[in-house]
Amino acid sequence: MTDTAVLHSAIRTGPALSRRPAAVPSWMVATLLALGSCWSLWTLPVDLGTEARMSLIVTVLTVIGWTLTRLPESLVALAAAMALVLTGTIGEDKLYAALGSDLVWLLLAAFIIAAVIKDAGLAERLVAPLTARRPRFAVFAFALAAAIALTALVLPSTSGRAALLLPVFLALLPLLPDQRLARALALTFPTVILLSAGGSLIGAGAHLIAVEAMVAAGAPRLSYLDWLLLGGPLAALASLAGVALILWLFVPRGLWSLRMTAAAPAGPRTTQQSRILLVVAALVALWLTEAWHGLGMSLVALIGALILMTRPFTSRKTKDLFRAVDVELILYMTATMLMAQAMTDTGADRWLATRAMSALPSGLLASGPGVAVALSVIAVMAHLAIASRSARAAILIPAVALPMAGLGHDATLMILIAVMGTGFCQTLMSSAKPVAIYGLRDEAGFTQADLLRLALPLGVVKTGLLVAFAILVWPHQTTTHRASTEGSGPSAALTADMVRALSAVPDMAPLWAPADPGMVIAQSPRPPLRPDGLGTQAATADTGKPVRKTAQKTAARTTVGGQFAQDLKQARRQIARDLNRLFN
Repeated sequence: MTDTAVLHSAIRTGPALSRRPAAVPSWMVATLLALGSCWSLWTLPVDLGTEARMSLIVTVLTVIGWTLTRLPESLVALAAAMALVLTGTIGEDKLYAALGSDLVWLLLAAFIIAAVIKDAGLAERLVAPLTARRPRFAVFAFALAAAIALTALVLPSTSGRAALLLPVFLALLPLLPDQRLARALALTFPTVILLSAGGSLIGAGAHLIAVEAMVAAGAPRLSYLDWLLLGGPLAALASLAGVALILWLFVPRGLWSLRMTAAAPAGPRTTQQSRILLVVAALVALWLTEAWHGLGMSLVALIGALILMTRPFTSRKTKDLFRAVDVELILYMTATMLMAQAMTDTGADRWLATRAMSALPSGLLASGPGVAVALSVIAVMAHLAIASRSARAAILIPAVALPMAGLGHDATLMILIAVMGTGFCQTLMSSAKPVAIYGLRDEAGFTQADLLRLALPLGVVKTGLLVAFAILVWPHQTTTHRASTEGSGPSAALTADMVRALSAVPDMAPLWAPADPGMVIAQSPRPPLRPDGLGTQAATADTGKPVRKTAQKTAARTTVGGQFAQDLKQARRQIARDLNRLFN
């Protein structure tokens, strides 16, 4: 070895270069962040109630546990639920009632239906057309996204879609040319399920709440086709962008061109498979016609699961089918629902929304593009604090969208931006139920870190698309729709005519009395925000007066999922109250 080589070796291995600063342990970062967050939330917001503070603290600690520790997500969620009960933030009865919610029954039935479909070999038959020509993986990913997106047109629940598509995901795993692609495939399913839901009126309960809000604000009612024309292009572009980002971030370039393995020939369809397909088709038909027969989506799913567990449809024992139910996932979702309920019941979610609204400068709110950007950012980020998509819509519309409309902006456009922004919710495992359904499975292979890695650029893309549609596309579409509808209101802003229309609601009739009936309310100064700490329970409390039967019939005609009917009724009454507080 030469002297130069010896010198270089000494430099590389010398003590000066070997003493690198040790990395700070993640548990220490999590501990310091948790202590700082608890102290800040307990001392700084002087106008926040004790229960609301506690719900915020538990939520922040839970997010820290999910992102900065190696504890299982379900364990952290259950600990958060226990903390909410033990601190008195929510009652013990609500903990037990959450396990009896319609979502729990829907998932239980969906897992059983999915198990029967998988055992019968129907999942392989469904994926065969996608892999028949052995497409390259990149091409296959976009084709799969299109197929998943189309299910939003007929299946009215993102959770139900995720559970029913789970056998398709499991059937595709053995057909991957490289198992390193499993993570990308697993991320594709919940990402497209959530982003594509915005293109269908029945894709999420939040859309039905938005339609009721638009009608209450004086805009013409949007039909199924109207919503498809408004939300379909945005949903399609967002879904394609999500798939493109998944390929870019999680698939090495050399794997893009690998070809999928073709599914084995399925042969002729068996009698058992035909029976199962007939039952599934009947379930979808009953879901779509719920307004006619009145049976809820969860009840219909339970009936279908009960039928499919009988001998003509499966040879497996009943106890074996029940083992297919992911109990950990159901408990995890129950705990996250309790966290969302605590945020809503204590008014913490509305406090956050009003603080976000009041933090915006007046000059920004006077600009149409500025309002579009601000509302898009708030709507996209709202899932970090409010886990339920319907709850986000019910909060953002009266607390943020309508105050912005009161400043002279189109109410329909503001509501549309708010509700479309709530469709982005894949930052955390708890942010959306489809994410949890796939993320908590061992076959998925993606972690919380992967979700954050995808959510950061995807959130920017979704926000950019929202702003682009709000400025360039939707104003023309809403104006055209309003002009083509008889009895439509003005296009620019909320006016006194809309106030008189809302006065038809019996609860609001004595309250709506503008000094000048011809006054355009949008020209008034910036309206005050709703009082702090006003929770959903207080906001939707029964006044003791009967609700009009026509309103109930309208909700029955509009809703496809019966679980949304109560939300629609409460949202309409809440929006009327908020409009009254804004302009009177």
